[in-house]
Amino acid sequence: MKRSLLLILLFSCLIYSENSTAQKFTLGIIGGTSSSQISGDGFYGFAQFGLIAGADVTYKINDKWSANFGLQFNQKGSRTYPSKKTSAVYRLRVNYIEAPLTLNYHINYLKISAGFYLGVKINQKERTSFGPIDPERPFKTFDFGGQFSIGYQFLEQWELALRFQNSLAPVRNHKLTQAYSPALFLFGDWHQNMLNKGQYFTHLSLILRYTI
Repeated sequence: MKRSLLLILLFSCLIYSENSTAQKFTLGIIGGTSSSQISGDGFYGFAQFGLIAGADVTYKINDKWSANFGLQFNQKGSRTYPSKKTSAVYRLRVNYIEAPLTLNYHINYLKISAGFYLGVKINQKERTSFGPIDPERPFKTFDFGGQFSIGYQFLEQWELALRFQNSLAPVRNHKLTQAYSPALFLFGDWHQNMLNKGQYFTHLSLILRYTI
């Protein structure tokens, strides 16, 4: 009888432990739109639009903190349109599979997230008004960068987030030796020296997340 009670107690503790652990993890599906630009191409503005889609897992640390790991398809690039001042047309598209890892702080319905991402290049397309650029200047296999986002939970299972990403390592070497005037930047010479090492993506996205 005592053995039976002990086995029941141990089994109950095991089930409770598994349920408590399971409740700390949530699975989410994400999708949204993005805009991006790349340094060193002579064009300005987030003119290249794309899509972002994937899934992530959130681990609840406590009521204020959580951690998030995801896997997503993300489109980045640069673009210019013909205007009254110029007829030049340029378009760059680079597709990535990314794995972001963030730490999240929760304030009521707001979520502030910061962390890093690692992207693996799938393919790239680059063209002007005269057609595809040949020879192709390949991008590096990986895009490593930092990201920051602010999310708002407007329903029990729905969240809308604005996310910012920026490469921390060059995604492609410059075609020629690059030179920037320090007067163009507010961050000082270190920012100029960083940009001289190669091209970097800057990326904005608006993401809708559904918790399963």
